[in-house]
Amino acid sequence: MKVIAESAFNHNGSLDYLKKLARKAKEANTDFFTMQIMDVSAFCVEDYSKYDIYENNTLSFEEWELFFSYCNDISLNLIPCVLDIPSLNLALKHGYKFIKIHATDITNISLLKELANISEITLILETQCATHLEIEFALSFISEKVECLMHGFSNYPTEIEDLNLNALDYFKTYFPSFRTGLADHSLDTESIPLMAMAKGCQYLEKHITISRNNRNFDWQVSLYPHEFSVMVQTIKHYKKALGNFSKHPTKTELGYRDVMYKKVLDDNYKDFKRADAGVEAITHKFNSFDKEKVGVALICRLKSKRLPLKVLKPFHDTFLVDFLYKRLSNSKKINKVVLSTSSLSEDSELVEISKKQGHNTYLGHPVSVVDRMLGLSLQEEFGAIFRVTGDNPFTDVDLMDQMIETLVDNDLDYVRANNVPFGLSAELFSTSYLWKLYLDMDNPMNSEYLTLFVLNDKEAKKGCLDIESSVDKLAYINFSVDYQEDLDRSYVLLNEVTNHKNPYNISLKDIIDNETLFSREDNNKIIKLPEGEEVKFDDFLNRLYNQNYFVRKKIKM
Repeated sequence: MKVIAESAFNHNGSLDYLKKLARKAKEANTDFFTMQIMDVSAFCVEDYSKYDIYENNTLSFEEWELFFSYCNDISLNLIPCVLDIPSLNLALKHGYKFIKIHATDITNISLLKELANISEITLILETQCATHLEIEFALSFISEKVECLMHGFSNYPTEIEDLNLNALDYFKTYFPSFRTGLADHSLDTESIPLMAMAKGCQYLEKHITISRNNRNFDWQVSLYPHEFSVMVQTIKHYKKALGNFSKHPTKTELGYRDVMYKKVLDDNYKDFKRADAGVEAITHKFNSFDKEKVGVALICRLKSKRLPLKVLKPFHDTFLVDFLYKRLSNSKKINKVVLSTSSLSEDSELVEISKKQGHNTYLGHPVSVVDRMLGLSLQEEFGAIFRVTGDNPFTDVDLMDQMIETLVDNDLDYVRANNVPFGLSAELFSTSYLWKLYLDMDNPMNSEYLTLFVLNDKEAKKGCLDIESSVDKLAYINFSVDYQEDLDRSYVLLNEVTNHKNPYNISLKDIIDNETLFSREDNNKIIKLPEGEEVKFDDFLNRLYNQNYFVRKKIKM
């Protein structure tokens, strides 16, 4: 949960005071500082009862510019809360792309339309006093720009019974696409912030002041800097207790499994007792499966936003994932191909279509790929399993058969192919190793990036097929379908090969023979990883190639 220090009008129109307040917020370790920017003539009419208060207590645009420069100098992250279109333009002029919209403007059609037309802007939408209908109304204009819906109650200070923290759950139920925030105007600095964090709140906003004795605006709910600092420290300390959004043993728990779980004492799974020797049932099963019984988990869902329903796009004489399924079925060594998707309703169309095509299907965990693969392996008693993603239509089956041979002959944990176009190499795991890898993971919910866990495992017996070719930057050709241009690239290969070869048998050699038709990915293309990490495409390929492989099989093309 990120903490936002709110100044509102506590500065009473004094730039010097606001600078001191910003400095105190920075020293209190706030994540962001927010302040209300106003062009009074654009905000309210002159005969408005509070016009003089605003006129006498706001900063000029010139002063705001000086404040922006000051905050930049002290490296304080700002979230301008703009109260009118001129103030919005001022914030944009100075490069601010993360902006808060006050609840006063939740039905301000003029401002909402202005926001809707601005590219590359991210918004926090305050919802104090708003109804569900009004939130929907605002989102009908700016939903694509909004990151967070901010709940709060405008009475200062807010009584406990008025906080209605369950509104945060309401947001997650009825507005699930957005993060949640709380503008907390209570006097509580511990229990309420921690309750909000436990409810999954991503932003907590609290007012801050240098002194409540000066009776500046909002003094009733404003924290002294030292109070704010203690609150931030408390939040960061107890955040550790939340852990990850998963049910998985922690590193500390792993040692207890061996002591606590009863061991298998016979191969018929009838005798279970605590013992110093032996293993529990699931490990015993995976250890007993024959590595020559190899399955394919064809990982596939319908969640893509960059290219919606991409795996159902027309492809040759069928649709993309069916084309891939049929290709994989041509293997001489694979025992079974299984389309592995989720049990969520959003994937039901894929399940129905696949069953009509006669596909084997498995419905497992919607997010954890490794859970899905292990569940399938346990059901089918696979001793080894390929991970093939449903958007890689030209995954090379001949290479897969050689990978099986390499894994079995050398009793390996993992095999892949290097120096092949992106999207051609599957990954082969012994299921006993995959189970061990799974147990050692901090968070299986990140296992969409399963390759990274293997790369970081220094103990695994890894093998690879090293493709040797004179083709320049062969590995930088991309046949993994993520965008329309990727699909179009695949169509080019299909059209080029179809006249003289069955497309279901397209191989690496066909791509090499036609490599001049295809552009290469940028060396510096950024690949996004879990927990906000990033890596350059070139660096990622180098890591794949430079692993400490136990076996490297050279294949000249």
